[in-house]
Amino acid sequence: MPDPVSVAVVMPTEARPDRADLLRRALESVLSQQGVRAIPIVVVNGAAASAAVLVELTRAPGVQLVRLEVADLPAALRAGRELVRSPYFAELDDDDELLPGALVARVEAMEAHPDVDVVVTQGYVEEHGRRELDIADLERFQSDPLRSLLDHNWLAPCAGLFRTATIGPEYFANVPPYLEWTYLGLRFALERRILFLNHATWVYRADTPRSLSKKPSYVLQQPASLDRVLALPLPGVVRRGFARRRGVALHAAAGLELDAGRARAAWRWHLRSLAATGGWRYALYTRRLLYALFRSATDQPVR
Repeated sequence: MPDPVSVAVVMPTEARPDRADLLRRALESVLSQQGVRAIPIVVVNGAAASAAVLVELTRAPGVQLVRLEVADLPAALRAGRELVRSPYFAELDDDDELLPGALVARVEAMEAHPDVDVVVTQGYVEEHGRRELDIADLERFQSDPLRSLLDHNWLAPCAGLFRTATIGPEYFANVPPYLEWTYLGLRFALERRILFLNHATWVYRADTPRSLSKKPSYVLQQPASLDRVLALPLPGVVRRGFARRRGVALHAAAGLELDAGRARAAWRWHLRSLAATGGWRYALYTRRLLYALFRSATDQPVR
């Protein structure tokens, strides 16, 4: 009987004590996979790691562990990819999980289609204890993966299986700090062959405390991340769509700064949003910001 196929699973984590139970659950969902040899590559991302969690990870059988001194998610993804020695690899955040049979289903699809570089599967988004399918019919994206990213990011961080021979470390060399999986999805759609499967294999948790998407920096760094997206050789309709999204992100950053009482910073974001694609939609916001600047100059609270 042939040996099961090896699949590396890159798992970036800050290994904080308040997320230790989540990390254990994610790790167990990898180690319990049947029909393949799952190899967790846990990348401890930054200096906030708990000593107790690090000891536990060091002692966990079958786990490859690497540490980065500075917290940097793209760097963690790249470091994990550089350690991959198996024919296929996947990724799993420390608060998400793989469903039973997830990896073998993806491997079977990959081996049935040797020309495919990326397999993307269906999954569930869980929030406030409720679990719903992320996309009703994932396979509809097969006809135009690139343009479909304007409507929905089908590459959740836990959704893919990647062929090691064709998805090399270079794909993770210029990933932005946010929107990283949108960026990667665009690159794969531009350069590689993707297969979509309506087979639920993962659970993504949208309400985990201290997630990157819950931080103000998630809003403030969206425009720079979209600049990185727009540096890709995108066709016209896709480029225009993401350029409009950049305008929305600039406006959101202005709103965040204004809500925090930083009227001058909000004004700078607002000027950039006016110059962006679709920026005319934010012209009326100018009046509110000018009023805020006047009130801040006279040391009166902005209402």
